[in-house]
Amino acid sequence: MFWMNHASSCYRIRSSDDLKMSSETCFILAEYLVKQLLDKNLSRIPVNCAAEVVEFILNHPSVTSSLRFPLSGDIEFSDSIFGESLGELLQSAKQAVNRMDHHVLDLIKTVAEFVFPMCNDQLSEQVINGKKQISRAFEAMEQKLFLIFKTKFDACIKSMDFKPFVPTFYALHTLIRFISPFKLLELVNWLFSRIDSKNATVHQSSKRNDLFVGLHLASCTFDILSAYMGQPNPESTLYSYLGGTETHFDVLLFERVFFQVFEICCRFKLDIADICLLKAVKVVKMHKSVQDPYLSSIMVLSRVVASTPIDIISHCLHKVDRTKADLLYLITGTSPLHMSAFGFTFSEILNTLLPNADKNQETSKYSLSDEELTMLLPTALLYLNSVTIKFEGQPSKPFQVVLSVYGRLLFGGFSKWKIFVSSSIFEIRLDKLLTASREEFSNLFSDSLLGKAILIARDHLASNEDKLKLDWRLSLFNQVCPSNADDIFDCCCGETGLRSLKQPLEFVNKVVAYINFCRILLFFDCNGSESQPLEKSRIQFLRMLIRTWMLIVKKFPEKNPYSGNIDGENLSLFRFLEFFVMHNVSELTTEIQNSLIKLDSLPFTEQLVKSFLLYRFEDSVTLKMLRTVLTSLSRGKFSCISVIQLLLAHSKFAQSIHSANQSLDSTQSGLVFTPMRSIMTSLVIPRTNPDSLYFENKKSTSEPDLNLLELIKLVRVLFQIYVQQREEANVGDEEGINCRELVYLLLSSYGATCCEVDKEIYNLMLEIESNDKSSAGIVAQTDYVWGPSSLKMRKDSVDLKNTESFEELQKVNFRENIPVDPNLCAQTVLHFPYNGFVNGGTSSTVMTEACSTTDKLQIYDPIFILRFSIHCLSRNYIEPIEFASLGLLAITFVSMSSNDEVTRKLGYEALSKFNSALEKCQKKKDVKRLGLLMTSLQNGIEGQWRRIPSIIAIFCAEASLVLLDESYANHSSIYEYFNKSRCVNMKDIPLFSTLFWSSSDKFKMDRLWMLRLLYVGLNTEDDAQIYLGNHIFKTLMSFYCSPLSDNDSKELIIQIVEKACQFHRAVRVLVEHGGLILWLSSIVSSLYLIKCQDQKRAAFIQLPMVFKVVSYITSPRNNIEWLPKHAMEQLSELSSNLLKLLVSSYDLIKEESTLCNSILETLTLLLKVSQKREISQPHFTLSEDSLFQLYKTVELRSKTKSDPSTCLALKAVLTTTPPVTIRRMGQENLSKFLRWAVATAIQSKPEDESIVSKLLRWLIASVIRGKISRKLIENDNNSFSKRESLHSLQSWLCSKNEKVFEENGCDDVLAATIFYLLQILGFNHSLLPSAVSALCLLLVPNSSELESLIGNGISLPSLCSKIHCPAEANPAWRWLYDEKWGEVSKEISAAEKLDEIHACERLVMVASNILTKKSGFSNFAELKDVENLHVYDWERSLIQI
Repeated sequence: MFWMNHASSCYRIRSSDDLKMSSETCFILAEYLVKQLLDKNLSRIPVNCAAEVVEFILNHPSVTSSLRFPLSGDIEFSDSIFGESLGELLQSAKQAVNRMDHHVLDLIKTVAEFVFPMCNDQLSEQVINGKKQISRAFEAMEQKLFLIFKTKFDACIKSMDFKPFVPTFYALHTLIRFISPFKLLELVNWLFSRIDSKNATVHQSSKRNDLFVGLHLASCTFDILSAYMGQPNPESTLYSYLGGTETHFDVLLFERVFFQVFEICCRFKLDIADICLLKAVKVVKMHKSVQDPYLSSIMVLSRVVASTPIDIISHCLHKVDRTKADLLYLITGTSPLHMSAFGFTFSEILNTLLPNADKNQETSKYSLSDEELTMLLPTALLYLNSVTIKFEGQPSKPFQVVLSVYGRLLFGGFSKWKIFVSSSIFEIRLDKLLTASREEFSNLFSDSLLGKAILIARDHLASNEDKLKLDWRLSLFNQVCPSNADDIFDCCCGETGLRSLKQPLEFVNKVVAYINFCRILLFFDCNGSESQPLEKSRIQFLRMLIRTWMLIVKKFPEKNPYSGNIDGENLSLFRFLEFFVMHNVSELTTEIQNSLIKLDSLPFTEQLVKSFLLYRFEDSVTLKMLRTVLTSLSRGKFSCISVIQLLLAHSKFAQSIHSANQSLDSTQSGLVFTPMRSIMTSLVIPRTNPDSLYFENKKSTSEPDLNLLELIKLVRVLFQIYVQQREEANVGDEEGINCRELVYLLLSSYGATCCEVDKEIYNLMLEIESNDKSSAGIVAQTDYVWGPSSLKMRKDSVDLKNTESFEELQKVNFRENIPVDPNLCAQTVLHFPYNGFVNGGTSSTVMTEACSTTDKLQIYDPIFILRFSIHCLSRNYIEPIEFASLGLLAITFVSMSSNDEVTRKLGYEALSKFNSALEKCQKKKDVKRLGLLMTSLQNGIEGQWRRIPSIIAIFCAEASLVLLDESYANHSSIYEYFNKSRCVNMKDIPLFSTLFWSSSDKFKMDRLWMLRLLYVGLNTEDDAQIYLGNHIFKTLMSFYCSPLSDNDSKELIIQIVEKACQFHRAVRVLVEHGGLILWLSSIVSSLYLIKCQDQKRAAFIQLPMVFKVVSYITSPRNNIEWLPKHAMEQLSELSSNLLKLLVSSYDLIKEESTLCNSILETLTLLLKVSQKREISQPHFTLSEDSLFQLYKTVELRSKTKSDPSTCLALKAVLTTTPPVTIRRMGQENLSKFLRWAVATAIQSKPEDESIVSKLLRWLIASVIRGKISRKLIENDNNSFSKRESLHSLQSWLCSKNEKVFEENGCDDVLAATIFYLLQILGFNHSLLPSAVSALCLLLVPNSSELESLIGNGISLPSLCSKIHCPAEANPAWRWLYDEKWGEVSKEISAAEKLDEIHACERLVMVASNILTKKSGFSNFAELKDVENLHVYDWERSLIQI
């Protein structure tokens, strides 16, 4: 550092290249030493030593000298250097600033960047003291830099020469990211205060330079402020460590700077001022990403922006550019006054542009070019949406004028597509965004200027009665899409070299817009027209889309950085484009299906398939879309046999099909001579995952499995089309496909399970066998052996075919290759698809439980296994004892309890075959025991093909294995049961009392065995009725609460009850007569009373099952029919206990996020049930204290506002009835609660009605209902006894008591929140009357000071009298979460409705002014500016036209 300072001092006396080289050498050495000393990975020195190093460097004379007296550079600055753009200014400064000064600045940056991460995560006292020392050093350097900056700025103003100021400005900008944006804002305010912009004697260039300095710095400050406030953790930013973290946002300072920039904009018309003002507005409009500490400041500043003078509109409409257009779009959305003023001014401009404009009409002072009009399109679209709501969907004149002018402009521009869209105004300016989700890309392109232009073009077509005659649309399409064009790229952009694109985002934006525009021309509202030219154009467009897709997949092979799952978060840009094009191909083939099947040939079909086979064979998304396309073209004239041949000949086809058996868990082959001990011991009851209760259960299916599934589905579709074409052509199956080999391939890959792939394979094999003579009976010929074993069977069968003992050898071969896995048989019994149905011989559906189970746990397909069983028993391939030991007899028993008759018949047939085989066996012990079982079961069955109860079927299935093993614990009990009972009682639970109340030394094992049997045997409503008839649930629930019950038993009991609650009749009986809800409530209350954390953690395992029971109880069907009437009090107690559990067990629930989510969702369900009750009945609601506790608990657990727990907590809050006593929270707590609610609502996922809208309705209702309740108490019900007299807001306000308007900080908090939510929703006119009523109740005082805030000539009573009394003031009104805003029952005319909206718009800005004044601001929205424009008179006159 000494030698750097020495070189600098010598250089000031005499410049020399040697001194520069010496300085650079010193800098390199110093930078190296700093990195070595401060590198966190090396940990060379403790933090206190690092602090000394930092302090030494920052306080060194060389640093001070460089900042205070920068060396002269080799390049001279121009007088107007600060008039350049910031990028050009910094580039020039970088080249001109002396290299030796660069070294000093670079060294400071290196020190800051290395010190920050070194101690950021450490919290020792030594580290904290070291951080404070480092912070003081940086703060001292910052103050020194600011002082130098101010001193030199003042000197430059006096000398009128700003060239010496460039190095200082460059130094500040170099270090700006280490400085607090709030301190920078103070510096900007100081700069503007030093500029005398009104002094005409100051030299013009000087005036501009000082303004440029201030605006450049303000622009940088707003950028940093936006980035900082959007940080998930503001404390983790670099400058927060170096200079401390500010939690205070000086909104008054921001207001001063904002209006100073606004004044400069309007006075000097500087482009940089416009940019600076736009950045300031964007800071305020960043509500979706702003963090909690600053949301309240943003809410205040939003009113500051809303109070921007109306002059901003005329400023932005003068010489429009992208900056002014963006600024106008943001400003008009902050206030209804700005929106109305813009609409009035803009309509005047557009009226002069109409073809039939009145020549005598006064010429507008604004002259807008086509390009300027296009840039204003987003604001015009925003205004159109406002007008549509304001005039209740009626075609108003402004609406028609805007659409007419833009229609002519856009359609004229689009006719010259390449030239029009190549304009720089359509640039998205986000070239770095090359990966995102599909939804994000779609929103990006639809929200772009080009996307909105397409939208307004569509609206223009919709507004024309003749829909701009079809001939004209086809003519325009031919201009945009000439017949000689090969693909979309050629027509749209003239680009085919996709890899060499410099602006890929702009390119894709143009392609997406082009496709959407062509679809509008050819498909939008054509009134069913099927003219030949239209059909020809549509087919041409489809061909081009297909060629475009082929070009994309060829340029971007499957295995490249652009690939990815279409539903992933990091989807590549061109992968999105590929999907978008293919999606349009899929939709178009469906829409023009009738036209396509009329064509003599469809050559593009084979081309499409070839491209798929070459480039996307292993892509499930493309497979699915191709299947959709081929299905639509199934009746078209294309050679399906050629397509199938191409597919089967693909090098990866057989390999892909064979991959099916690689996913099978079972590798069993050959007979097992050791019988399986028990089915019940194989039972593993999966604990309920709370995430699956209320959230969409996204199956984690691997990409290869998806590809295989889609491939099989594609082959099925192709084969069906092939059969159809063959029948239509009346030809045989002599030529074409080798279907026999295809069946063998499928059978070798078949797993005989219920997974989607196996079901598709089985159905495909059956279809081929039934439609191809050469393939008929192949499955039976291979003895129903599947998987790799079928290949062995086929090979050995060929070798043995001509031998004399073929049948005997075939039996041996079968026994050696039998692919049955006993474990899989056990799982099939435990998870049998009782509600599966068979249609036409194919297994078409499997019940939901089985499907979800088989995602992780495989089970056999009962239909196939039963046919396999019948076949092997008929051929005497295996003995009855072997049949039972494999578990096949167990599957046969449970199939007899299926709800499907076909399945039961197969089960009965298999049982008959087994019984016949059993009678032929020698009378051994095992045979006799199985004979007892068969006799007892057969004697208990009444009628042919009767369904037996699941509990009996499961018991017999278990017995078929236990009776073969005398060492099993329950062998003697089961044998004794069948020995004594020659007829099974179908209405009883076998051995329940014996085993559940067992007194043997293995009583616990006996009880658990019975509980497992009860769980597995409960599968249908009839089963549940048997349980109820035998008082099983009453016994189990009583035992659960007894001291004898252990955790394993409790868990099984809840699982059994949860399973019973899936059945409608059973759950009603349990709730109404079984005390189910009180039982659940006692479980929850016992959990939060447990003090020991380990015991509580073990008990919490049962909670997810409790939640699932509640979800069944509160299902929509139960909710509508009987639940609100008979169980509300019990549900209220359960809800209270759940809330107590959530609050009291926070530490434990924090570790298990799913438990927190489930509690919140269950609480929401119970609150919704309460909403279904009659208004006169008691309801369950959350008090203001409970709401605050709920917020605090969730806020402590959640890291982000998008956390599921946070969103669920807000949903629970909004489901409860709006509390009339919300003000009792107190101002501080209410402010925290509402800040959390607003931040969460803004970042929540969109619904039919946004959460923001629901929150606004909830707050408004809370305010209005709260005021009503206070009036009722204070006035002793007298003033509200005659509700029919209160028709308007004014009459309602006049009935108030003075105490209603007493000062309370909570009122201001509520009013500010309501106004901010209104702003976010664009002042939705359907919400305005009630929102304004709430604002008036909260803010309007009885004082004359209102006049200054309203404006001269405007009467507050007059405005209030035009607003109808809010619906929430009606005593019959009630809150429903899912119900949208209700309309006022009284019918009013269009003029009255418009007057009401005008009054609301004025009053909402009055409310804004009141809040703004209370916040200490000095700028207010001037209502008189809008009145002077006569905007409202003009809008009122439109109704009369």
